[in-house]
Amino acid sequence: MLAFVIVFCGAFAQAVAGFGLALLIGPLLILIDPVFLPGPVVMLVSIITALMAYKGRNDVSMPSVKRTIGGYLIGTVIAASVISILPQRKTAFLLAGLILAAVGMSAFGMRIPSNSGTLFSAGIVGGFMGTVSGVGLPPLAIALQHEPGPRLRGTLAFVGFISIIMAQIALVFVGKIGIREAMLALTLSPAVALGFFASRKAAAFCDGGYTRHIVFILSALSAIMLIARNL
Repeated sequence: MLAFVIVFCGAFAQAVAGFGLALLIGPLLILIDPVFLPGPVVMLVSIITALMAYKGRNDVSMPSVKRTIGGYLIGTVIAASVISILPQRKTAFLLAGLILAAVGMSAFGMRIPSNSGTLFSAGIVGGFMGTVSGVGLPPLAIALQHEPGPRLRGTLAFVGFISIIMAQIALVFVGKIGIREAMLALTLSPAVALGFFASRKAAAFCDGGYTRHIVFILSALSAIMLIARNL
């Protein structure tokens, strides 16, 4: 029951901001049972991103997708290659530091350009993070922070769905997703659907000028969670 509530809240947050499920549920579910991370969390993220990608299919920025997806592929391959030998704490601190630096620069007025180089780099970092922890969208969300809410969520969902499928394939290949992980994700999938459908009014409210602030808050929270998880 507790896991169901946690996943519902995470799905609600992701449906409002475009991301957030993995960063909110990962640190909490792992306290219930370490088997939840990364396999079941990554699979649950694939469900919410599929729902959001379908809902926002008319708002997707395809130029941003094309500039980003190659980076996600590279980041995923790198993570799958080194996931068993990574110095976990140092890697987590490095990724968290990059996110906090980007949030800080944006919050204090530095405009991060949404160009080919930025989006490709965000894809590499996001692909790596998504495969290791299921939290792969904060770098892209920061790069797209100035987009309108519907376009931000639609683009994040489209890229997120493609990248999370790549992450699942990689995790199956290295033995991190099996029958047990799939059954856990299936059991909690109704919570994802309920959180998604319950978020509609909140998403419309945030489109009134609050989406960018929520992106900053959730991105910083994701970094803090990564640090706290590895202390």
